[in-house]
Amino acid sequence: MPRIAAVADVLKSFVLPCLIGAGGGYAFDRLGMPAAWLSGSLVAATLLALGGARVAVPGPVATATFLLLGTIMGAAVTPETLRLMLSWPVSMAGLAVLVPAIVLAITVYLVRIERFDRETAFFASIPGALSYVMAMTLTSGADARRVAVIQSFRLVLLVAALPGLLSLARIGGTPAPAPSAAGLGPWPELLLLLVLSAGCGLAMERLRVPGGATVGAMLASAVLHATGLVTALMPEPLMIAGFVVIGVLIAARFAGTSLTELRHLLRASVGAFLAGIAITLVVAAVVAWITGLPPGKVILAYAPGGIEAMAVLAFVLDMDPAFVGAHHIVRFVGIALLLPLAARIVLGPQRTG
Repeated sequence: MPRIAAVADVLKSFVLPCLIGAGGGYAFDRLGMPAAWLSGSLVAATLLALGGARVAVPGPVATATFLLLGTIMGAAVTPETLRLMLSWPVSMAGLAVLVPAIVLAITVYLVRIERFDRETAFFASIPGALSYVMAMTLTSGADARRVAVIQSFRLVLLVAALPGLLSLARIGGTPAPAPSAAGLGPWPELLLLLVLSAGCGLAMERLRVPGGATVGAMLASAVLHATGLVTALMPEPLMIAGFVVIGVLIAARFAGTSLTELRHLLRASVGAFLAGIAITLVVAAVVAWITGLPPGKVILAYAPGGIEAMAVLAFVLDMDPAFVGAHHIVRFVGIALLLPLAARIVLGPQRTG
């Protein structure tokens, strides 16, 4: 009986949301929306979660999905990508301006306009690194629920709206073409790609590298493809399945959040998102002008979202996922190293202990 109940729970909390997410992705795809399978799945599964349904992705499935998507994104790395790395130090330096500016803008907005207390506003303003931010939030006097909702809502807005906004502004890339059956490469190559990418991703995960499964798999896949050792690509159905699961994984953050609670925080969430994205657009425009990089690629690299979600968006929009992923890793590491000091300076030692 316990096993049957466990299976039923997985079917209800994971399989059903994935089917609904796939329906949303298909609808977005038919409408010609950019990043359709990811954003459509996210929107459909989020509505399901807000409707009171339990949405959860089993840990092993989430890890396998991150490994798969890292492997897929690594295939986009080319020798041209390696040449463009020379411009990365300038754009990386832009993060030193971007992150403090976002934190300041959102904190001021939440305190002055929404009347949040300073602790809650500060932790709600941190761009990305949600698990780390929440760990620190729980040791402070901040309202953890408000921080979680605002941070999660920002990621949903980024994934759901950013591709369309980039497309409307004509600064988005061309969606990555789906692989044809003839372009998959020999099965031994595909097996080698999967084994090495999974091994590297799991090793990175064990070493606690931010986004380790995705980053490690992408690194191994990138080396194999950039050197020409492997030409195999993932079958399209696997890619679509990965995008759908990522959408459900993000939507699961809203499980347990009532519509009433979300409505109370909706204005604050949207305002915080707009403040953060406005700073992102300004800094990205300046960096793009200095470096000559495509503005859309820099915006995705600077967008205040998670490593995996932003790198996946970069892939489906054909905007150099290695560049985007590298910048999000640097931002995550910078936040992890400097957030305790920043919190102590801004909030004082009594409030963060």
